[in-house]
Amino acid sequence: MRFVEMEYAVPRAALVEALRELKSMIERSPLRVSFPVEVRTAPADDITLSTASGRDSAYIAVHLYKGTPMRRYFSAAEEIFTAHEGRPHWGKLHTRDAAYLAKAYPRFGEFTALRDRLDPDRLFANPYLRRVLGD
Repeated sequence: MRFVEMEYAVPRAALVEALRELKSMIERSPLRVSFPVEVRTAPADDITLSTASGRDSAYIAVHLYKGTPMRRYFSAAEEIFTAHEGRPHWGKLHTRDAAYLAKAYPRFGEFTALRDRLDPDRLFANPYLRRVLGD
């Protein structure tokens, strides 16, 4: 089965409230969500751009079948996740940019400084990386 997915890491302490808000949003909306919401947790780590960098995290993933209109559901879910200091999974759908991520990741500046030193000409850049890491 093919599907599209958005996943955010929120502080573990915010998990229950974020899930309540997500459930309430779905119940109030005309959305027909046919996938379960996935939840997992991870301990804090010290990896520069890890979604668990510096905090115990809970991951909330939302899915829809490929081809299903997703903007309404994913936008509403992302609004909830970001209200709870969510950090998007780097390999899944999200709309965040470098300005948001610089605030969400405590070591974002450290990473971009290293990138500036190692790839000053942006040989390893693409449109996605320019959006999420800046130019």
